[in-house]
Amino acid sequence: MPKEYFSLAKACSLSEFSKTAKVHFLGVSGVAMAQLAVELSNRGYLVSGSDKEFYDPMGSLLRSSKVKLYTGYHHQNLDPDLDLVVIGNAVSYENEEVLDIEQRKVSYSLFPKLLYETVICGKHSIVVAGTHGKSTTSALGAVMLSKAGYDPSYFVGGIIPEVGKSLNVGEGNFSIVEGDEYDSAFFAKVPKFKFYKPNTLIITSLEFDHADIYNSIDDILAQFYDLASQMSSQDRIIICVDSDKTLDLAKKWQKELSAEIITYGTCSEAKIRLTKRKVQNTGQTFEIQGLTEEAITVNLKISGEYNALNSIAVISAAFFQGCELNKLVSAVSEFSGLKRRQEVRFVSDKYTLIEDFAHHPTAVRKTLAGIRELYPDSNLRVAFEPRSASSMRDVFQTDYESAFVSANEVCVCEVQNKKVDAQFNYLDVDRLAKNIQNANGIAFKNSVDISSHLISTLNPGDVIVVMSNGSFGGLIEKVLHELCSA
Repeated sequence: MPKEYFSLAKACSLSEFSKTAKVHFLGVSGVAMAQLAVELSNRGYLVSGSDKEFYDPMGSLLRSSKVKLYTGYHHQNLDPDLDLVVIGNAVSYENEEVLDIEQRKVSYSLFPKLLYETVICGKHSIVVAGTHGKSTTSALGAVMLSKAGYDPSYFVGGIIPEVGKSLNVGEGNFSIVEGDEYDSAFFAKVPKFKFYKPNTLIITSLEFDHADIYNSIDDILAQFYDLASQMSSQDRIIICVDSDKTLDLAKKWQKELSAEIITYGTCSEAKIRLTKRKVQNTGQTFEIQGLTEEAITVNLKISGEYNALNSIAVISAAFFQGCELNKLVSAVSEFSGLKRRQEVRFVSDKYTLIEDFAHHPTAVRKTLAGIRELYPDSNLRVAFEPRSASSMRDVFQTDYESAFVSANEVCVCEVQNKKVDAQFNYLDVDRLAKNIQNANGIAFKNSVDISSHLISTLNPGDVIVVMSNGSFGGLIEKVLHELCSA
């Protein structure tokens, strides 16, 4: 446990330091920390950062900036005259640099606190929260508001091809950020979204996740209730009610909370409804009913019912704040997706390779359903890595069996780097492969074996989907190399 020097109450604000202060980032190569480090460097702060490795795309971003980089964590990385250290949530108290910070009594802070100061403060704060779709929805909102001319500030936990970055400080009145329910730092075991003070809160979905820090769905709901209860009668909660849980929650909150509750979804109980959805080319078209007196037609470049719902959420959020509806609808149609979210990495007249970040069973099921819409007659082959803290455990053992129903073949990788003394049971990959519904399931020891299998059994018309929230042992690069040579 951290000693008394580290606590959330003692975390510093950026405003306490000069505009040329020396700031060091621990765990700098993640999407969030890297973008913030570069932003502060661009503002004139003297920024350095350390991490185990510097993988692209953040590695390239950092190397092309003025941020001074250190590979590995060593106390020598910390400048003698250091003013502030930003500690990432993946960094533990036992980290060598953390121990040096404690001994030297260096001031410290954390990402969500500084994100609020640099991106959100003074704006109408739109926070996108929920179990699924946070990155895509916040990216949709960022692109929509940007293309519509509202120059928003934003942070998204993914790479947006249209703008080339995930963090921006605009001149407009809006900020839109991804509100993560995961904890903030080893000394701040609270969700990141608690720092963001939403005026508009979008909730896309609510399910159990993050089994390493939450014991039940009730623990997660308590955190969302705490966030929502801080909102005033001038604020707004826009919640998708396509599950019994979120529908019941919306009804409960309408009675208990000050904020206005607006529901959306496909169900009849939703105030704003998705209707008449059709697959069109590589995307879709649909209507929004209930937002205005007349139905609104929307075209999207990306597939999947969930993405139609995501777009409804951000259109509604901006419309209720006085933005011009025609501009919003036109702008949202320009969004082409996030990297690693149904990202087509290779396509030819024979093969297609898609990369996706999905790892929760619901996200896997919905993502594959969206891909199947675009490739109804193709041989859909999925390579899946259970890598996240929840997916590697047996908590979703049964749920995964029905998550791949849109696929023809599922190659499941054994959980890597298992701990002998783990206080939980790991996902039984052999059992999963045997019980996968509607598809041929095969268990593999590692990504090398999966790559060999996929390449050696390639047939024209194959659509390969690689699903992982990590590197998957370089599987996507291996398959991509072989397809380019085929």
